Amino acid sequence: MLLACGGPRTGADCPNDLPPSCPQAVPSYQAMVAPIINLRCVTCHSPGGQEASRPLQTYSQVYSERSAVLNQVYACNMPPGTAAKPTEQEREALLTWLVCGAPQN
Repeated sequence: MLLACGGPRTGADCPNDLPPSCPQAVPSYQAMVAPIINLRCVTCHSPGGQEASRPLQTYSQVYSERSAVLNQVYACNMPPGTAAKPTEQEREALLTWLVCGAPQN
């Protein structure tokens, strides 16, 4: 599935859902977060993509960009434009994992 890489989303459709702290049940990078990133981010954040200079194909790449990923996802700037938005569950898992320090679990 090819996603369009475009401008940021704006408006009231962006939820205010940043977890206030890390819960005891931290989402697994391998089982939950990596599949979300592969589905929602890698199309643009890989060689040949519009954001190839900021690849998100490996854990170490995601970890090095964790603050930017958190800020951009929380602000509904990523995924951009007409790209498919993450589901509520995907968004919750990704934001929670990032708030928990992006562990390699």
